[in-house]
Amino acid sequence: MRDPKQVLENTIQRCRERNIIIPTFDEMRHPEKIPAKLKAELKGIGLWDLDPRNLFRITWKNEPVAQGGGFGPVNMLDLPGELTGVDARILMIIGKFFPTGSHKVGATFGPLVTRLIEGRFDPTSQKAIWPSTGNYCRGGAYDAHLLACECIAVLPEGMSRERFDWLKKVGAEIFATPGSESNVKEIYDKVKALIAERGDAVVNLNQFDEMGNPLWHYAVTGKALEEVYETHKRPNQHLFGVALTQGSAGTLGAGEYLKEKYPTIKVAACEAWECPTLLLNGFGAHRIEGIGDKHVP
Repeated sequence: MRDPKQVLENTIQRCRERNIIIPTFDEMRHPEKIPAKLKAELKGIGLWDLDPRNLFRITWKNEPVAQGGGFGPVNMLDLPGELTGVDARILMIIGKFFPTGSHKVGATFGPLVTRLIEGRFDPTSQKAIWPSTGNYCRGGAYDAHLLACECIAVLPEGMSRERFDWLKKVGAEIFATPGSESNVKEIYDKVKALIAERGDAVVNLNQFDEMGNPLWHYAVTGKALEEVYETHKRPNQHLFGVALTQGSAGTLGAGEYLKEKYPTIKVAACEAWECPTLLLNGFGAHRIEGIGDKHVP
């Protein structure tokens, strides 16, 4: 059993050595609170760069530019009825302008950083395992690189070649398991084997049971959705509900936040028709690798 105090001290020393500063959830909700010195540093850093300062770009409020951007309102689209075919107004927040192009850098930040600050993950001697069929392992590998942690990505061999090439670029140890989106069991069979083989040298950051995943969405995504609604609502309009696309259901943390603010709303869980796990307990493959946009009708 590792001593949490010693593990935390190892983490602090690693951050000092690598000049890593870890943002708070509050700074992710309100990037205007980020110190001016750090904002100035970001002016010379690209959105996808492997630079620890990009931890401060884990927010829905990045300026939508590839290089040197600051912060602004939540990135969103107001979808017209001519496109949606419904009378209800639909507002959609956009994850494209996170580092890696996906909000999963937030869903993985929560579990990894929670363990780091609690002394439950030692970046000097342990590897983080990121099992995923989608963007979760990409977000985890990116965050791990920025936080100077080694990692292992376990994902189906049917995912895109670009995904595997990118994971190699960030230095992840990669294991490709049989199948595609539906073959979750094969992923966790491999994780179980890795834990049996390597023991305490690895830590499984399973998105299905890491509370840091929905907690990040509760704190950051939920607030972003609230701001979009309050900023763009018109007279006599009210919030009917929120639709959240599901993998591990971490985004339902944002639904919990909104239910507290607007108790009468409906929360809808959406999934790809080709893989109707919730709807029909069904299985299948699709080519939508990371359907992570959030909708507020």
